[in-house]
Amino acid sequence: MAHANEPATGLAGDLAPEFDGTYQIHLSESPGLRSSTRPEPGYFDTLVIELFKNAGTPANFVPQVPWKRVLELSSKQPGHVIYPTTRTKTREDDFKWVGPISRTIWNLYGFSKGNWQETGFDQVLKDATIGVLLGSARETYLRQRGAQKLVLVPREELLLPMLLAHRVDLIAIGGNILRHYMDVVENLPKIDGKLAYRSCYLYVAISGNVPDSDIDTLQNQLDRFKRNGFFIQNRRSHGLSTNASKPFLRAMLDLDNNGVGCVDLNGK
Repeated sequence: MAHANEPATGLAGDLAPEFDGTYQIHLSESPGLRSSTRPEPGYFDTLVIELFKNAGTPANFVPQVPWKRVLELSSKQPGHVIYPTTRTKTREDDFKWVGPISRTIWNLYGFSKGNWQETGFDQVLKDATIGVLLGSARETYLRQRGAQKLVLVPREELLLPMLLAHRVDLIAIGGNILRHYMDVVENLPKIDGKLAYRSCYLYVAISGNVPDSDIDTLQNQLDRFKRNGFFIQNRRSHGLSTNASKPFLRAMLDLDNNGVGCVDLNGK
């Protein structure tokens, strides 16, 4: 789950509400209703639900709401659990973190005839009209890097139609998400222009002044999931890749990556 400049949680000081001991897990899917045909939301929900259950950490489940609303709630109240969320420097102090639970390469996608790969990344940020999810970590990063022409959308599924309608030159979106949307479009023009600009690990983010002991318990439980096979088993049950020899899962299962955030690629 994402985040003009990202809102601070604003939970410090005497005005911060007290944590009541029960966490609010914001589900990626609405209970009893698949909100997407993609497997990832169900995979992350199962992982986080089992994480809290096995850690013995009290939690309620909150049905899916828009990402911007989730951020507003987390900025005002402690104990909101949102995921998968990019761990960036601008967010570091706004949340407490458990993970990583996934990793992504940030790419800008467009039509190959645009030849954006042949343009320096900084020049792309000056010249290209880029579609990006409102309030997302990608939006924040692109603004900080000097992007001049961002077009913001409230939902990621709007990005591909905007590209196809030539309303933007490039879209900032996850590769798996883009492929899912491309699979349901007939007579789709070839989208093979790809510009990699960042590698980021994704986490469970928890808002506010919650006990560090809870965070340690949850992190230790996640580490156990990675050692005892549940992490891969959960991926298998949701139809996701389980090849532990591939770079992605090697990175996920390597506990030395706990705490790693993002690395700039600058179009390389």
